Amino acid sequence: MLEISLASLALLALLALGGLGFVYRRWQRAETALREARWRLQEETTEALRFRADLEALAQGGTEALLLLDRERRIRWANRPAMERLGARPGRTLLEATQSPELDALIPPPAPSEGEGISIQELRWRGRWWQATAWEWPGGYGLALLDITQQREAERARRELTANVAHDLRTPLTTIRLLLDELRPPDPLPPPWQRLIGEVDRLIRLVHTLLDLARLEAGEWPMAYEALEVSAWVRGEVERFAPLYQARGLKVTLEIPEGLRVWADPGWASRALGNLLDNAIRFTPPGGEIRVRAWPEGEWVAIEVADTGPGIPPEELPRIFERFYRGERHRGGGGSGLGLAIARHAVEAHGGRIQAFSEPGRGARFVFTLPAVTDS
Repeated sequence: MLEISLASLALLALLALGGLGFVYRRWQRAETALREARWRLQEETTEALRFRADLEALAQGGTEALLLLDRERRIRWANRPAMERLGARPGRTLLEATQSPELDALIPPPAPSEGEGISIQELRWRGRWWQATAWEWPGGYGLALLDITQQREAERARRELTANVAHDLRTPLTTIRLLLDELRPPDPLPPPWQRLIGEVDRLIRLVHTLLDLARLEAGEWPMAYEALEVSAWVRGEVERFAPLYQARGLKVTLEIPEGLRVWADPGWASRALGNLLDNAIRFTPPGGEIRVRAWPEGEWVAIEVADTGPGIPPEELPRIFERFYRGERHRGGGGSGLGLAIARHAVEAHGGRIQAFSEPGRGARFVFTLPAVTDS
């Protein structure tokens, strides 16, 4: 009986030791995991502090003025350019700090239900041009101001140079054209003469286009607004291009609801739409399709011209409305590179906007807006 008890005690002791070993091993593993977790936390904390320092250095060292405001438009934080250039000190309201109703009017930005909650616009303030970006954040509002005066002055100098050159070319080109008319042989004209007259006429059209664009960009072209019935206006423009798209075997479909009207200058609105139609015809392969649609969009009417051409590479989309820009689609083709620039400025002169959408190989879509005529 005693031997059994001793054996039992020995067995119990062994079991106890085994249990303690198991517990010890579990404790060791837990301690190792805890050390690893602490190490990872330390690494992540160090990386977060480094990122914060980099972000702070970027915010303080840039040329853009950045401000964070609370719901009462009181400045909670401002970077160095904002304090130095705007006098924006934390604790003061935006209006108190800047004495600028123009800047104060930028806050708050459009509500997310009405747009993206971000407002981007240009304004003239303290004799300089600024690009202002306002947005909403959980604690209030954000405002970023970028001085774009140098860029705007360079654009103005470019416009003036282009207008001056075009103006100086207009008279000699007109003289050359008149001399060609006096010297031209009797019909039928030999091919060299046809080409010569055609090239001179093309240069004259280009000069007039440059002059028109310069006046439009400078806001010196008076707009003669009137109410246009969209369906009749669009159909008339499409009919004007019928010889071109029919010669290429293109199908043109219209989706224009009746009753839509826009408030626009007929000449410039037609020029914008005509340039988009001409662009679509030139880049749609024979047998392709061009679709023209229109629909109401709040206080605006949106008009779309879509084609089944090769499309536009993504890297070119931001630049296609620049004057003289000729991307991949233009290689081997005609055009002066001014058509889309004219369309853009004509639309913007009406207060609207124009956008391009495309995927390579799947055609391109151009959408622009014009102010709607409402019954109220």
